[in-house]
Amino acid sequence: MNLRSDTAAARRQPRARKNHKAEPVSPAGNKRPAGLNRSVSRALDLLLDIAHSPHPQSFVDLQHQHRVPKGTLHKLLFTLEALHFIRRDQETGKYSVGLAALEVAAAGAASPADLPFLLKPILEKLVEENNETCHLGILQGGEEIILKRLDPLEQVVRLAPTVGRRHPAYASSGGLASMALSMTDADLAAFPEVLPQLTENTIKSREELRERLAEVRAKGYSLDMEEAYIGVRCVGVAVEVPNWPVVHISFSLPLQRAPVERLRALAKPLLTAAKEIEKILSVTPRA
Repeated sequence: MNLRSDTAAARRQPRARKNHKAEPVSPAGNKRPAGLNRSVSRALDLLLDIAHSPHPQSFVDLQHQHRVPKGTLHKLLFTLEALHFIRRDQETGKYSVGLAALEVAAAGAASPADLPFLLKPILEKLVEENNETCHLGILQGGEEIILKRLDPLEQVVRLAPTVGRRHPAYASSGGLASMALSMTDADLAAFPEVLPQLTENTIKSREELRERLAEVRAKGYSLDMEEAYIGVRCVGVAVEVPNWPVVHISFSLPLQRAPVERLRALAKPLLTAAKEIEKILSVTPRA
């Protein structure tokens, strides 16, 4: 055997390339083009993960999913939070979508049918922080239409109203809030002097409705004291944005945990959420 010739032949064999970088892939396993900025890619992957998750994500969840070093992950999350693309719950430390991300999502043209999708993160935040059923609705003529309903997972007592439900707007907190923003005296003149009743507590006359709407305008929110359903009380606020139907959001509570003080306290987070909704719809072109 000629050891010299064998060694020379071995040297001529092509060597495996060292430090060869694999093609970048997304967390879903899709190949990505070379040349991407690693920090930007990681930040956007985190944002998409948080946006697609049905529940807020913890630091440990995100690290396990993305396998990013703790120090790097902390900086990425801090940056996204500081720029309002994500928000961190002060009590749980978990992350959910922030207002800036919603503004980006809202930049495309949308229609009223897209409202449940556009405003879902805001509704989820309301339910998560207040542990009560939340409704999103609009007016159509003199009726309220429920577009979306979110129930808290922990609540044992659930309420009957469902998506697509219609009933007279004057019999619900959200409907009254929307009517207070949008209806003129001429609109009210079209209502009958005696209004159909849903319960014994429903507003009974056009004049009573007029007085009630003036009260809602003064307070900025409305209450439903078993006026649509016996055993259910609600508090609602409305948002008016040019080129959009008046939108209302409300909390619905069973009577046993709905003293007036509780309803008034729940008006505060609804009013805060209404400002976020106004900001989102203001930058959303109407299709």
